[in-house]
Amino acid sequence: MNHIINTTVAILKDNLRNRFALFWIIFFPVILAILFPLVFGGIGNAVHVTVDVNGYNAQEIAESLNESNIFIGVTGISYQQAMKQGFIYVNVTNNGNEINAYTNLQDKPLIPSLKALIEEAILKPNVNFSSQVTSSYTFSDYLISGIIGIVSLSNGLFGLIGIASGYYRDRIVERLAASPLRSIEWSISLILYVVIITIISTSAVLLTGIIFGFLPIANIAFLGFLIVSTMMFGALGAVIYGLTPKEKLFVAQSVVSALIFPLMFLSNAFFPVSTFPSIIRPFVEYQPLSLIDSVIRDLTIYGVIPNLTLVGSIIAITIVLNVIAGRLLRLRETGF
Repeated sequence: MNHIINTTVAILKDNLRNRFALFWIIFFPVILAILFPLVFGGIGNAVHVTVDVNGYNAQEIAESLNESNIFIGVTGISYQQAMKQGFIYVNVTNNGNEINAYTNLQDKPLIPSLKALIEEAILKPNVNFSSQVTSSYTFSDYLISGIIGIVSLSNGLFGLIGIASGYYRDRIVERLAASPLRSIEWSISLILYVVIITIISTSAVLLTGIIFGFLPIANIAFLGFLIVSTMMFGALGAVIYGLTPKEKLFVAQSVVSALIFPLMFLSNAFFPVSTFPSIIRPFVEYQPLSLIDSVIRDLTIYGVIPNLTLVGSIIAITIVLNVIAGRLLRLRETGF
């Protein structure tokens, strides 16, 4: 255990003194957390907003909303699920004479347009219409919570491979191999390093998010899941590095680059799955980063218990990848 702690501390000291490393650990995530809400923060009201209609003539009203250039009408979704997904929830009662709409802060300005469209659909002007803001959710919250997943992904993959390949290039690994440090301790130390820098990066992102009014539900469950997700991506980086030629450092870096950018931009990190072309939606919805961000949003924005089967699967995959990483990330040709 002492070997792991000492090695992890040495790696941290070595890299936190490096200005280039500090840029990627702290300043780059902060830049993302500032730029994306500024550039895309207003897009939440520019894209079609989903409205879940329930009660009197729900299907007819939903179809009418679909003909507008503002809303996507759906039916049959529970109030809890609608709020979780950032939808507007509408309940039409008393034969269409009473309408209650529940919305988040982001979509509040669209309520007058929604009222007019529903009245037109049911041919009943001046109905008893009420609206209530039930969530402080905004699209900036969505973006910043997505960036947390990206931080976990990029630090896990790039962080681990960057350190491992740099130490190999500088022949530091040879000196470590001559020490009592075992390969499994080396692997654990690297993964602990990427977990710690991810916590640092995430803290910087959360502090920056306050500028945009992002007040996450930060708790032990969120911290635990952040650690697990970073361990999963870090172990994946270790597996990639362990399978690629050590004397050709660009190979591992090229593989990670080819992997990380599609995972970032073909995910729900920046935009909801519904905004992607239907042909690629299954990939976008179920690829690793999207699943990680979905759980992060459940914990930090929606305040609901995430899908426990999904969380259990991520933990199981993390354990398997770390076992494989411990066998592939060797300091020596033989032995552990």
